[in-house]
Amino acid sequence: MLIPFAVLSLKSLGFFSGLGANPVEAIIHDTGLWGIRFLMITLLITPIAYYSGNRSIAKLGKPVGLMAFFYVLNHFLSYALIDQAADLGVIMVDIIETPYLIVGWGGFLCLLGVASVSFKRLENWFNQNRSTISGLVYTATILGVWHFYWQTKVVETEPLLYSAILTVLVIWRFKVTTNQVK
Repeated sequence: MLIPFAVLSLKSLGFFSGLGANPVEAIIHDTGLWGIRFLMITLLITPIAYYSGNRSIAKLGKPVGLMAFFYVLNHFLSYALIDQAADLGVIMVDIIETPYLIVGWGGFLCLLGVASVSFKRLENWFNQNRSTISGLVYTATILGVWHFYWQTKVVETEPLLYSAILTVLVIWRFKVTTNQVK
């Protein structure tokens, strides 16, 4: 799961044709894309475990989700530290004035909440509140895909694909949850 980060690091050192004409933008976009991809994989783990009958696969959700947080955190830090030079005033004004940044910030805060309770000493609380945590992960993913779609400013295939996959996953989740309640 760290291979994309290693490749990005090597690109920043000039390998694999480097980061292109706008290296800061390349770092921000790459870390954001991998954050969304790992969030999508995190959400796909439960249906795979459900249909395969292999419940041990479900244990991968937490580590994959933490990797998603790692990439999303790096996405935000790249924006805040590299692009905005850690100027909190500029960052706050930018987030407040830019709708897709508000949405992205909301998703980041959801993931921050989930990651903060993933420590071993909070394992019992984590296990007792799985539905809340799952809801936060779904919310973060929805906001992340919305952030990605909105910031592209034109219709592109990748955000539409993530939107379609996410729609299917949300419908599946509601269907399974509704059937379990009955």
